[in-house]
Amino acid sequence: MIRTGHADPTERKIRRWETILGDVGFARIEAAARILDCADVLTAAMDRIARDENLANQGDYQALSLLRYAHHKGRQLTVTDIAEDLGDTTATTANRVRRLQTLGYVERSPHPTDRRSAHILITAAGADSAERMVIARTRQRENWLRTLTDNERATLTDLLGKLKP
Repeated sequence: MIRTGHADPTERKIRRWETILGDVGFARIEAAARILDCADVLTAAMDRIARDENLANQGDYQALSLLRYAHHKGRQLTVTDIAEDLGDTTATTANRVRRLQTLGYVERSPHPTDRRSAHILITAAGADSAERMVIARTRQRENWLRTLTDNERATLTDLLGKLKP
């Protein structure tokens, strides 16, 4: 639904396309457009937090976070394990692990039964970085959602939960 009054960026985009194409159903998909715009804002913020820790992007954070969890659970992961969990290729993950190793956030340990593989272990510096980023991400998201009441956040959570990817 297009609102009257001062137009925000999402509304301006929709209005521009309505001018060109007429009513092709933009009002019915405005929520999706807003979700995508919000995702862009959150992704940019998460990338900034990752860069503050000298990471290339939030994908590096996701790998570090996974390794922190594995360490907490007493598990050891390989590049293949990390790639599968994150939905990345092993080549992408291997590059990611090399970056994290260069930063001193992870180290490789020989795999006890597979000479071609290695366990990727988080270091104390990597664990500290992952924890700082979780706290920064949580604060950023809380700040971003501060204009909503507790009930509005709960409703938004419920509604978005219905939209399974």
